[in-house]
Amino acid sequence: MEDLQSVEESAARQQWSDIVEYCRKVRRIPSHSPSKGDHDYVLTFAHVCFNQQHRIPFVDPSFPPAAKSLYKKVRPGYDRNEVDRWLRPNEMVTEVDPAVKWAVYRTPLPSDITQGILGNCWLLSALAVLAERSELVERIMVTKQVCPEGAYQVRLCRDGRWTTVLIDDLLPCNRRRYPVYSQAKRKQLWVPFIEKAVAKLFGCYEALTAGRAIEGLALLTGAACESLSLHPSSMLCEETLEPDLIWAKLASSREAGFLIGASCGGGSKNVSEEEYKRMGLSSSHAYSVLDVQIVGGERLLRMRNPWGHSSWRGDWSDRSSRWTANLREMYMAHGAGEGVFWIPFKDVLRYFDCIDICKVHNGWIEARLEGLLPPCASNTHSSVIILTVLESTEVELTLFQEGLRNSSRSNRYQQDLSILVVRTTTERSDQPVFGSYVTHAGGHVGGCVDCHSVLEIGQYLVCPMSYNHWNTGMEDAQQYPKYVLALHSSLPVFAEKVTAPAYHHADGIIALTLAKGHRPKILVTIENRQPENWVQVMCDCANSFGVVSTRGELKTVDSVPPLHRQVVMVLTQLEGSGGYRISYQMSYCMMAGAGLRDRRFSSANHHPPLTHSVSGLHIPRPI
Repeated sequence: MEDLQSVEESAARQQWSDIVEYCRKVRRIPSHSPSKGDHDYVLTFAHVCFNQQHRIPFVDPSFPPAAKSLYKKVRPGYDRNEVDRWLRPNEMVTEVDPAVKWAVYRTPLPSDITQGILGNCWLLSALAVLAERSELVERIMVTKQVCPEGAYQVRLCRDGRWTTVLIDDLLPCNRRRYPVYSQAKRKQLWVPFIEKAVAKLFGCYEALTAGRAIEGLALLTGAACESLSLHPSSMLCEETLEPDLIWAKLASSREAGFLIGASCGGGSKNVSEEEYKRMGLSSSHAYSVLDVQIVGGERLLRMRNPWGHSSWRGDWSDRSSRWTANLREMYMAHGAGEGVFWIPFKDVLRYFDCIDICKVHNGWIEARLEGLLPPCASNTHSSVIILTVLESTEVELTLFQEGLRNSSRSNRYQQDLSILVVRTTTERSDQPVFGSYVTHAGGHVGGCVDCHSVLEIGQYLVCPMSYNHWNTGMEDAQQYPKYVLALHSSLPVFAEKVTAPAYHHADGIIALTLAKGHRPKILVTIENRQPENWVQVMCDCANSFGVVSTRGELKTVDSVPPLHRQVVMVLTQLEGSGGYRISYQMSYCMMAGAGLRDRRFSSANHHPPLTHSVSGLHIPRPI
């Protein structure tokens, strides 16, 4: 895939060069002078004069300066009080000295980010964190100097796959010629240009409304991201870390130079909207985390509101008496006017829902591989990745799937993603054999899942897994969900995608349940160590809701042969946005031979029967 990425980036650079060359050579001769109110002309062509000649500045035909680039559904007579015209930078009004020239970026700062009328705080809060690392901004902005022809390229990572987005420099403005979305502070263009590239990537500006900081961080960096839930949920089976562990994670992440965001409120906290406002916070809003410190014995986080105003009003706010003069100066506790503030960690736990951490590693090596997630166990499209490690290496594995933001498939639900890593005991890549368990991550519905480990010398199998789309009737491989596996490592490793072994689902789940037997509520594996007797097992999950079974039923009965193991039940959450509950009852008995006691199934060993599509997961495997 890296070779493919190089080819695509080379083609993108050539496209940009061709556009610039064309704009330099061709003159525009207007057929008429634009009259006042001639919006079609003004929105399609701009009066720009280069070197005393009328030349054609670039206008992107795939994302034109028109209403369809603003809204998902173009409404007749859309509100021109919001967007009245599209202007190029030298036509816009700014508060900066006119003598200051426009730049793509100079020295990016968090204060460069100011949110406009668009509800895309998830993106702008991520940009504010990136601004602390100028090299990350430079990676995104492929075009680093102002282009007189108005053509720019921005590099983004959508659903785990890097793509170079071509844009023009026309920005939505109001009647007073000010940008209506993100602002071009200090006459720098990197913020509105990245915002425009993201809008083009997802279809329009309106498609950027609502989201979490973790989505923005992954989109801008392509790095592994982790979300820390700050509170337990009565409906969702989520793991919530202890406050001390969360703080330790925050401190170590800050020390490592990782990027951090936070999501405030959202309705899941027992806090009223009035209290949020009284404390200077906005619920259902994303903030940047700029620093993590212990000040005067108190754990504090330094945050920034992408609005550029509205700050925390409680203890350790700018006006708080907790600050001494020396501490206030040392920790710069005077940024409330720009939306920057310090807040106690205990209040973060009260008012915020989750912390998002983006693990950007300087100097690490990156590789990406693509594949499919078939809705069954026996399928030639199933794949695993063989990793060959030549010396002890730290790795981050991230499994991405197609997102739902304004997607053509947005009416579908997302997959429950899992990564399983085991050792392999064969030297033949065409016949990988499962060895001992190493690590795993996931099992929940979401855009991506991250797995971190230190791998010693040897060979490993990385198994991308998903189960909540089984029994959905997908037959055409074109419908199968796609994945991208991103591999970041501290030292070089060799990665090869191969066809998965016939029983990799069964062997993988068995290895996982044996290693993590204290979490049996989603994966149920039976091990029969009897040398002669069979074990009949009934697993009843009928009182569960919001989950699906890979076997198509929530109650199963199986006869497990002597000295065999069987995965009898795999339950997964159906949809990420809904709650779920898992309830199960188990019963078993010893049998002298095969077959089920129930007369209805006396001639069978499994109910429901193990069809070809599920046998690769649920068939008994020898110990």
